[in-house]
Amino acid sequence: MCFSAQASFIAGTSLSLFGLTVLRSSNKQSIYIRAIPLMFGIQQLFEGLVWITQGNSNYTQYTMIGSYGFLFFAFFAWPIWTPFALYKYETDAKRKKILFGLMMAGAVVATLLAWGVLSLGVTSAISCSHIKYSVNWPQTFELPLTIWYCLATVGSLFVMKKRMFYVIGLVGILSIGVSAIAYYQWFTSVWCFFAALLSFVIYKVK
Repeated sequence: MCFSAQASFIAGTSLSLFGLTVLRSSNKQSIYIRAIPLMFGIQQLFEGLVWITQGNSNYTQYTMIGSYGFLFFAFFAWPIWTPFALYKYETDAKRKKILFGLMMAGAVVATLLAWGVLSLGVTSAISCSHIKYSVNWPQTFELPLTIWYCLATVGSLFVMKKRMFYVIGLVGILSIGVSAIAYYQWFTSVWCFFAALLSFVIYKVK
């Protein structure tokens, strides 16, 4: 969550409990999709840790744990897990091939993002009631990585046969636009907030 420590912990706890609940009623086909709210819950709890430790030199190591934990999901897990979960759920062979390709593309993006964070380091800062995560990327990397990231995460939703995923995808695109235009400096944190809220509709996936 991107507005306060309280909001992060409330969202993280709610999503985690909700995620555990929907997982209990999952079948073999839907379990990977239904794990998404729990994963978002854990991610938001990591950001809550950033909120309560940021700026205190005595807790720098906890700020780093929170930052790297949050970015593990944002940069590494989501571009792989999203197309993977949809691949496991989809039954149409042609659509599965496309999803597999997006999963491979997501794995490349995730690897590059993880390499960037681990080799270049990351800093976090609170400003204007949001958290900004900064990695010293070469600017030439940002646009292509962002495009392929969005294709792997949001684009894969439009490959699915069930129309409900199209609606989720459209809302996802809208959230990207709002985050990029209104919250550009804090894009990673804010978009993950919107995506986390969107994950509550997972309960409709049988």
